[in-house]
Parts: sequence; C-alpha cells; structure tokens
Amino acid sequence: VAARLCHERLKATGVSATIKQRCLALYDMGLALQQMIKPQDAQMHFVKALQLIENSGESAKVTMVQEHRLVLGQLAACYEQQEMFVEAQGLYEALLLELNERPETDKRDIAVAMNNLAYNYSKSGQLQQALDTYKQLLEMKSADAPTEPLSFAITLANLGHCLMETGQYEQSLPMLEKSVSISRECLPGDHLDMAEGLRNLSSCYKHLGDVRKSIQLCEEAVAIASHCLPTQHPRIAVYLSQLASCYHKAGDLDSSIRLTGQCVPILKQNLPSTRSDLCTALNNLGLYYSEKGMVNEAIVVLEECLVAERSFLAPSHPSVGTTLWNLGSAYFKREDCARATELFRECLSIRENCLPATHPGVIAVLWELGDIALIQQQYAESLQMYRRLHDTLCVTFPKSEDMATVCDNMGICYVKLAKLNDAEVVLTESLRIRTATYPAGHDKIVASERQCRGTPVLCMV
Repeated sequence: VAARLCHERLKATGVSATIKQRCLALYDMGLALQQMIKPQDAQMHFVKALQLIENSGESAKVTMVQEHRLVLGQLAACYEQQEMFVEAQGLYEALLLELNERPETDKRDIAVAMNNLAYNYSKSGQLQQALDTYKQLLEMKSADAPTEPLSFAITLANLGHCLMETGQYEQSLPMLEKSVSISRECLPGDHLDMAEGLRNLSSCYKHLGDVRKSIQLCEEAVAIASHCLPTQHPRIAVYLSQLASCYHKAGDLDSSIRLTGQCVPILKQNLPSTRSDLCTALNNLGLYYSEKGMVNEAIVVLEECLVAERSFLAPSHPSVGTTLWNLGSAYFKREDCARATELFRECLSIRENCLPATHPGVIAVLWELGDIALIQQQYAESLQMYRRLHDTLCVTFPKSEDMATVCDNMGICYVKLAKLNDAEVVLTESLRIRTATYPAGHDKIVASERQCRGTPVLCMV
C-alpha cells in the first residue's frame, strides 16, 4: 500500500513541482521498495534522487543538505542490502565527510555513519580499518554510556565481533561479556537482540576452548529466537548453524551435520539476503563432512560455497580464505596435491593480507604447503615455506617442539638439495631444543640424535 501511494505521489510531481518535492517523492518510493526487499528497484530511485540534488545548482543544494544526507545514507544501505559492500563503503565515507564538515551536525548522526562504515569495512575484508573505526566510535560513545546504555552495548558488541574476526579472542571476550551484561539489564529476557549478543559471546567462548559455556549460551540464543520468530525464519537457521559449530568443537560431528543440514534449505529459501549466512553454513557443513571422512561430499559443498562467496565478497575477504583452507584440506585428503597446493596458496595470500604473520591461521597454511611440497619431493619449494615458518616461530615459540620439527624438515630439504652444512646447522638446533625440553633418553632426543648422524626422518604436523 505504501509503495502504491508513493508511486501515485511520484506521478503527481510534474514539472511544476520543486526539485525538493521530486527528490522526496523518489526517496519515499525508494524506502518503500527497500522495505519490500526490492533493493535494485530501490537503488534506481535513490540514484535518481541523488542526481536531482547534484544537478540542481549550488544555491539549491544549500537548501537540500538534509535531503542529500538522507539519500546518501539510504543508497548506501541499499548497496549493503545487496552485499555490495565496497560501493556502500564509498558512500558512507562521503556521508561521514559531509557530516564532519558541518559543526551543527548531531553527533548521533556521525555515530550512525561511523558504525555503518565500520561494518562495511569488515564485510569487505578491511579489518584493520574496521577496528580503528569501531574504536573511535567506542571512545565517542563512552561519555554517553550512562544515558544511552544500549547504544554503548551495541558498539561494544561490534568491536568485540571485529576483534574475533582478526583472531583476538581474549581481547574480544570482556567487550562481548559487558555488552551482554548491559543488554540483560535493559532488555526483557526473551528480546531478540539478546539472542544476537549471546550468539557472539558463544562464538568467542568456543574459540577460547570453553565448549560447555559456548553450547549453553548458544542454546539460550536458539531458545529466544525460536520464541520470537517463525520456525522457518533465516535468523533461527543462523543460530542453529552456530550451535552446530559448538557441537563440532565438542567432537559431536553427527549433531553438527544434522543441525547444519536443517539450516541450509531455510537459508536457500531466503536468498539473496541470506547469502553470507548460507556460505557460512555450507563452509561448516563441508568441514564436518571432511572430518567425518565423507570427502567427496565435502568437496561438492565447499566448491558451491566458494563460487557463492566469490560472487559477492571481496577477493581478499577472510571468509574466502577460510573456504579455500577447508577445500584445500579436503583435496589433500583425496590425495589431489596439485589442487590442494593451488588452494592453499590462494588462502595464504588472503591471510597474509589481513592477518599478522604470527597468526595461527597463517602458520597453519605454511605448514600445509611445506608438508605437501616435501611429500611431492619438491624440496626447494618446501624449504621456502619451512624457512618462513622458522622465522615466525623464532618470534613466537623459539624453543618449542614445533620449532624443532621445522628444523628437522628443513634438514631433510637441505640434505636432498646437497646443502649438508646448512642441514647440520638446523638439525643441531633441533637437538638443542629437545635436549633442553625433554629428559635424557626421551624418544624425541633419540630421533634428533639420529637426524644429526645423517638419517633424517620426515616429521609432519
């Protein structure tokens, strides 16, 4: 009904109407279409409204500052609705610049623009920019926390979620806990926003290894969502997918596969708005199949996920990297080393772009690439990966068993490449680490001594 009324109003704005009247008619029609989940049609109307303002001349533009901001914001939201995050990001940057240039701007408008910009940075894989923006926003909102606690809680949750995306789970946990605590004080126990906060907190506990707490929080989130929403609602599917990942962490693969299998059809019924959540569910399902030994099923699901992600995410987005990692692992299990290597290299490129060199995700890919090359007797390529691992572990865990294993495998490569002096150096380093770590006569020390005597043995992690 609203769309029909807006359409009639738009038709009634003839040549006698002012630019502002035509602009607002287009804007209202765009809003109605956006609510009807017709983002492409809405986009067309917002673009026309924006063009009207920008072509109206300087004197007219001065009188339509507010309308310009409204259209910019809604057009950006429209791009966001279509998961065109880079396009949305550009508009939010322009909007924020415009808001900051005017001293009379309400700081709440600036906060909304900053929050939206940070979200789009995150979705387009620019995680450091997202973190920086969320931190600025949190500092801005801290002063208003007593009077606007829910707004402060949302910013805490967003920053905490972004920290999780960069693997900083210990820093994320107190923010997410504080956000949930504030929400419990301000909202009814069965409020849908509570479910989202609980889901994020559950995810953080899962990554920190507290599986029981993770399952408890996620089951509470599912119960709230099930009370508030119809059974086929995509948001319930998202929470079930999260619960499945918690059971996976607990080692219950059958429950993980069953719950994720329930999610996928619901999410597919609600495309395109569920593309991101569908890809997460497909990625997880592929991982569960792979660990269950159902490698062919895993590859089919993960290939579908990778095609879907590349259709709407930036090429360097961390989620694409995760899918490449899982798919590479599945192909490796099927003994297709060439395809696995190709996928792992793509994954490494993405992770090095958005994660620090010492991040476990980067280290894991280097291990896989080094091991696969070694298995295929590609000693120069293998050595290149192990050297990079060695440099990283020198910073993080210089006297660890992992470092000793890297030295062992570097020793194998050097021997095969006829670089015996270099082999002696790294194998001696391995022996020194193990002698300082284990009691005399330990199997690890015996193995290192044997390596040094010239019989290197392949060590896999």
